[in-house]
Amino acid sequence: MADETHRAHTWLRNRHRKALLEVEDWLYANCSGVTLLQREDVSRIRVGMVGGWRLKLETAGAPRVIDIMVPASFPFQPARLRLVDLPEDEDWPHVEKDNVLCLVPETATFDPEDPAGGVIALLNMVVDLADLVANGGAEEEFKREVLSYWDNRVLGGPKSILSLIKPAPTSRLLTVWDGPLRQIIADNPDDLQIWLRNRCLGVRKLRMGVGALIWIGDPLTPGRFPKTAGDMFELAKSVGAEDVLVKAAASASGNLTVSLGMETDNGIAIAGLIVPRPRTVRGRDPIYDGFRIGTAPQWLVARRFFGSEVILRADLKRLDHSWIHGRDQDGRARDIRDKTVVVFGCGSLGAPVAIALAQAGVSKFIFVDPDVLNPSNLSRHPLGAQYLGKSKAESLAAKINQDLPHVLARPIASRMEDVLLSAKDLVNVDLIVSAVGDWGAEAMLDDWSKANGRPVPIVYGWTEAHACAGHAVAVMRGGRSFRDGFDATGLPHLRVAEFPYPTVRQEPACGAVYQPYGPIELQGSVSVIAELALDVMLQPPSQSVHRLWIGRERYLRQMGGRWSPAWAKLMGGHKEGGFLHDRPWASNLEGRSLAA
Repeated sequence: MADETHRAHTWLRNRHRKALLEVEDWLYANCSGVTLLQREDVSRIRVGMVGGWRLKLETAGAPRVIDIMVPASFPFQPARLRLVDLPEDEDWPHVEKDNVLCLVPETATFDPEDPAGGVIALLNMVVDLADLVANGGAEEEFKREVLSYWDNRVLGGPKSILSLIKPAPTSRLLTVWDGPLRQIIADNPDDLQIWLRNRCLGVRKLRMGVGALIWIGDPLTPGRFPKTAGDMFELAKSVGAEDVLVKAAASASGNLTVSLGMETDNGIAIAGLIVPRPRTVRGRDPIYDGFRIGTAPQWLVARRFFGSEVILRADLKRLDHSWIHGRDQDGRARDIRDKTVVVFGCGSLGAPVAIALAQAGVSKFIFVDPDVLNPSNLSRHPLGAQYLGKSKAESLAAKINQDLPHVLARPIASRMEDVLLSAKDLVNVDLIVSAVGDWGAEAMLDDWSKANGRPVPIVYGWTEAHACAGHAVAVMRGGRSFRDGFDATGLPHLRVAEFPYPTVRQEPACGAVYQPYGPIELQGSVSVIAELALDVMLQPPSQSVHRLWIGRERYLRQMGGRWSPAWAKLMGGHKEGGFLHDRPWASNLEGRSLAA
């Protein structure tokens, strides 16, 4: 094995050298002023670079000095180009802090068999970019990627900002929590308190301040970036938001946190900055000097607060619902944001389904499960060893609350039957997901729903032996009931697989039974249940639906099973498995073929 590793390493080094020679031959034959760059020349500019070349490139207006820098993984990873002689009187887009050009996305690929061709393509992009600048077309490029230039061009401060604010296009006051390393901003104190409580697993009531969101609309170009507090005031004034800024300044006991909202071709951009409060001079507050705190006229507050102090950029990361769930582009997340989902059963099926729905955008949950997490659960449960011996419902709620602090998850460490008997926790919910795998409990849930006029859709989910197939059933107001698909003892009328031996195993303890399957084969069942739950919330079907995930026949055979006669008849010639199938719930099995 060591010899094989050495041979592979040698081959990669030789491939790297060959690629460098191909590029170098082309450069010396086609470019002027080519000189070699050593590792020490490029590594101080960009970590990971191991060599390259410097050359003169003819562009619009004047020749430019360009560094071509290559990483050790070249030609499998592309070269990076650096603009060495950027003139002070010219502003080029796509230039990073170290003058390295951002010409292609991180996902861009080049043919490793043609390293010279990849470098030629990058050089041509520099020529095109120079033409764009010379013809006055750079402004739109700056606007499309405004946050990159904001980060590069504005002096940075010591703190970052986490933003929970909704990207609504209105200037407004914000709530600010100021921590030792970062600030968190929100639209109101309640949102901020909930987020902090969930993320930190319980915090005392915290002191909060006031900040401002100034909605600019049209993105700023670098030449319009505010540099001083006075610039910031004039910018707010230009969009009619100076009153918001002054009110925030009048309430600020220290520095003022401001965010700027802009609408780009690539979506909403929010930039963060800090306006330093003017320093106290000889014990006098420069804002309220001559006035009691809070009594100075707002015009005077504006004049005193927004002067010549240099503003500081704050690295702002969005954590609002719209950004986390789809980067403002997934309308489905918006549609399910305010849905409340009850999950009965927080085991190896219910827990990952709940996590998937939370990641999809559902923001309110009730988790019901009486059991605790045991060591035997760890291999196929999303909760880890830190939750051993703790309530599954409480632990799942804690995990989701901490991982996605904007989500509200409430646990109930009780049996489904107890919750149904009181029913107070099932008021004003939008969906119930049942993954308890208990026929008696789910029959009771079905009867409860029927007796109450089916007030809420219910998605039932279960997996067959060895997780060779997974079932999801959505019981709707106008469709068949859950019990219609089973006999009196809970055996389903349609089973996908069958085995010539008992598939339920028992631990060396009374009543401790389980199904032997692992986390990989379980994923199909988890996905089909979560997908149907999402479909029911977004586009509710009029009738009850049965969605099946069918595992691979190869795995079924490995486990010693076979397709059941009923399923084989439905399947027709489609026997290899590995697909989804929708059918009306509890429909007649006769005369239906998947092959059709």
